[in-house]
Amino acid sequence: MARKKTHPDEKVEDLNLVPIMNLVVCLIPIVLLGTSLVKIGVVNVNPPKFGVADTPPDDTTEKPLDLTVAVGEDGFRVSAAGADLRQVLGLAPTTEATATPLIAKQGEHYDYVALYNMLVQLKGAFPHESVLKLTGDARIPFKVMLATMDAVRVRLEQDRYDDLEDFRTASVQYAGNTPDLLWPDVVFAVAE
Repeated sequence: MARKKTHPDEKVEDLNLVPIMNLVVCLIPIVLLGTSLVKIGVVNVNPPKFGVADTPPDDTTEKPLDLTVAVGEDGFRVSAAGADLRQVLGLAPTTEATATPLIAKQGEHYDYVALYNMLVQLKGAFPHESVLKLTGDARIPFKVMLATMDAVRVRLEQDRYDDLEDFRTASVQYAGNTPDLLWPDVVFAVAE
């Protein structure tokens, strides 16, 4: 095929970029408006740790509480490897195989008020502990896990609530300019 030869006296016209520039100028405010409407939140949690512990625990050091909250279809089960929770919480002793305290659901809803009340009482007994392992069944919706994390992270105005509405409308207690933390280090654990 023969190529068409250009003559030196023919002028090549410049591209007209004005319509494309107008489009870009109109799109910039729309993109900026769209990004201001998007809310992004970050929940600070730690992944579960697998493997052998780095150092074996000494008998001289105080055993960590190792507090675990398991979210199930029947409610919350609170357990600790480092303490007898029934004794710490003043609950009646039991001979059942599942001696962990159960916070049963109230109808179809989880009892976040009773969970908060129990964890505030545990924090009073173990003030230096901050790690809480959170685990749940595979059938538990993630919004329940998030609500559980919200209920255990910070201390509210009161240490005990009896009414769900008072609990929901309560403000966070502050120590200076920072929130007073209850169990801030939430670690996802693997359900066993």
